[in-house]
Amino acid sequence: MTLIHKHGALADSADEFHASVLGLYLDDMAQAVRAHGTIVCLDAGMTLPVAGELGLCVVLAGRLSSPDDWFGPGNHFQAPPSGNDSATMTADLDGTLVWMLDMASPAWRAPSNLMLQRALTHALIAADAAELAATPPAQMPDPATLCDHDHPEIRRRAVRLRRATPASTARAIFDFVQSMPYRFGHWHERASDTLRRGVGMCTTKANLQVALMRAAGLEAGFVETPMPMSKLGKLMPDAWLALMRNEVRHYFAAVKLDDTWWACDASYDDTAFNIYIETMPELSFLIPAYFDKGRPYSPAYEAKGADPTDITVVPHLRNVMGKPSRFGARHFEALNTRVDRARAAHRRQGHLAGIEVSLQQAEVSA
Repeated sequence: MTLIHKHGALADSADEFHASVLGLYLDDMAQAVRAHGTIVCLDAGMTLPVAGELGLCVVLAGRLSSPDDWFGPGNHFQAPPSGNDSATMTADLDGTLVWMLDMASPAWRAPSNLMLQRALTHALIAADAAELAATPPAQMPDPATLCDHDHPEIRRRAVRLRRATPASTARAIFDFVQSMPYRFGHWHERASDTLRRGVGMCTTKANLQVALMRAAGLEAGFVETPMPMSKLGKLMPDAWLALMRNEVRHYFAAVKLDDTWWACDASYDDTAFNIYIETMPELSFLIPAYFDKGRPYSPAYEAKGADPTDITVVPHLRNVMGKPSRFGARHFEALNTRVDRARAAHRRQGHLAGIEVSLQQAEVSA
């Protein structure tokens, strides 16, 4: 094991800690908290050392595994205490970086660190709440029921979005789904669940869009296209790219108007797409998003120079959306820190966590 002294690694670890889930909710306090920790660098097969009686760890790069779980960049956990072999954490990749803080140490518990201690408590509560909200139910729905266009809430929303013509109805539904925040997450969920949560990724937003169009009486389906991780990866922290496949499958919705299928990809809200095109300014004409009959919209096709009218439409994504994910809720929360920070979603969650901590402290004082 190579131990990097905390002061020697500050510059190198700043971006990675900032991009972690705790770094997101610590916000302006992140770098001050980071300075109190120590960073270890592990090669594959090495075991994480004990971090103290009350050790907190954040994976900055690489991947750590226990016998029944794993943690990727940006994930945090309480380090196993000395002698607890069943909770041993082992590095899966060379150069795995882990930030460690003993929250029971006198240095950290010094009165001068009271504000940092409170900020860290708030961040831990906010992160737990976000992970809980992103956790799917233990009993997953039947894949055949995922595009539940006959669900009462889907039907009610479709009625509100119905316009004078099929094209204007499709455009209203496109605008509604496109405005929903893009977030990585589990794709095995019903369209009605996505509507209730108000966020989604390409697969779940396409599923909701198709369900709404079908509920409104339109013929709709799905399009599949390959996407290089070098493009999709712009929406996630850089440290995750080493753990990803080189290519993924992107899914979006299509609608049939006057016997012609039109691509209408509502995956990315404007905040997410602005991140996406930071290094691809040639696609800036795609903001604001548009769709109409005769005006197909597909950023994925435009990015690879393909014809967005030359699409193959399938009726469902049951085989895709029914597959279990290799990621858990904590992994998706770490993947989302870039888009969450861009839309400042973390500040509201962190504020609510702060209120909860204040109430707990008041109860203790009483």
